Amino acid sequence: MSQGEKAPECVDHTLRSAPDDTVVPAVPVASEPPGAGAARRGVAAAGVTTVVGHVSTGAEAEATTAPYRRAPVSAAQTLAALRSSPEPRYERLDEVGRGGMGTVLRGRDRVLYREVAIKVLDPNAAQQQWVGRFVDEARITGQLEHPSIVPVHDLGIDPTTGAPYFTMKLVRGVSFAKWLASPARPVGSSERLAEGLEIFIRVCEAISYAHSRGVIHRDLKPSNLMVGEFGEVYVMDWGVARVVGPGVDVRGDTGPPTEPPDEGIVGTVAYMAPEQLSPGARCDTRTDVFGLGAILYQLVTGALPYDDKAAAQRIERARRAAYRPVYELVDERVVSRRIVQIIDRAMAFDPAARYATAAELRADVRDFLRGGLHLPTERFPAGTRIVVEGEVGDAAYVILHGEAVAYKETPGGRRELRRMGPGEVFGEMAVLSNAPRSATVAALEDVTAVVVTRAALTERLGLDTWVGALLRSLASRFRDLDERLGG
Repeated sequence: MSQGEKAPECVDHTLRSAPDDTVVPAVPVASEPPGAGAARRGVAAAGVTTVVGHVSTGAEAEATTAPYRRAPVSAAQTLAALRSSPEPRYERLDEVGRGGMGTVLRGRDRVLYREVAIKVLDPNAAQQQWVGRFVDEARITGQLEHPSIVPVHDLGIDPTTGAPYFTMKLVRGVSFAKWLASPARPVGSSERLAEGLEIFIRVCEAISYAHSRGVIHRDLKPSNLMVGEFGEVYVMDWGVARVVGPGVDVRGDTGPPTEPPDEGIVGTVAYMAPEQLSPGARCDTRTDVFGLGAILYQLVTGALPYDDKAAAQRIERARRAAYRPVYELVDERVVSRRIVQIIDRAMAFDPAARYATAAELRADVRDFLRGGLHLPTERFPAGTRIVVEGEVGDAAYVILHGEAVAYKETPGGRRELRRMGPGEVFGEMAVLSNAPRSATVAALEDVTAVVVTRAALTERLGLDTWVGALLRSLASRFRDLDERLGG
């Protein structure tokens, strides 16, 4: 559940129980706030010591011990120690989000005088299996230290209800779901695609890092992504994340994780990989690759991969990865075939046919963006004059499909200059030099071309800087040479 978002429908039939040997790190006792010693002694019988928000096991965790150590502490012991803490550190303000497992509040840290987000487990859901998952979420998120994963600060107990909570950075911004729904970013616009892909790349980086630490998210969707006021991007809500490698410790040791019990079906149907809906199927990093592909699908089409009104139909289509083809939703003149190929590979039914890693997916999206293929395209029927000699142009063209011919009108008739096919460029000289077109280009057959406007060139190449002055000078000289040779 992201801050500021209500969670869409999730399927979560069976919940994982918390293991009995979960622990938190211990730190040596340096000093204690007033009343902390009494609280610590109050839980000594449980063999647990509370030290300024941390929990350690042993007699007194003397300052002469190693600088960092840990020993198994059960979830029950951990929560018992936290219940004995002094006055609550966090003042609770207003609600900023709500989901199936709890509520996110805006709060104030009385010690550091900063605002934080406080995620509180719903008291009605405070059974052992929910508590275990909640504590796991705090520990997993807290150990995933990446610029695009929201930082967790603290784990504690609600003094009124006894329900656990954890605090994290308060992200000021909007969910990616709201970002995508904004009328200012219409589907098919180059601005939506270019800005959205930049955000998507950051998400891929965060997920790639999580995978390197042995964690898969399993509930990737736009409402679990936050876009901050100053360009920050955060992957949120690791509540159903699964530890599949040794990089993150939720049980108090650094060995390989034990195989967790069967959890049933977890995630959000509209973005689920087929294996998430197949009992007994094993999820791995490619499950998250599918979720990333589903987010990319919504960025490009504006639609959910599975948007049937009936839940049973959504589930059945998700089992088969039977999402609607992209070109049924958007015009192929607006969306490049290359980005559609990327989506289809990421969302392949067979995990072996998908990108093997989020890093590979990121690399293809980055190359697509850098190659300018996110720019708008236009289709010209055979016989169309795309540019006309003598006219002042504000766009150049890159042919994607079809063949075109460049020619000049002379007193003796039409003189063909060259024929052009996919990958070839025309019209660039007039854009760079602000001069009239030197030739006409017509489509010999249906032509689809990327349209590169002067505004796009100014933004990408800096035509209003010394770079632009250099390019305009070169264009002018080539144009003069062309005219002399064409005599």
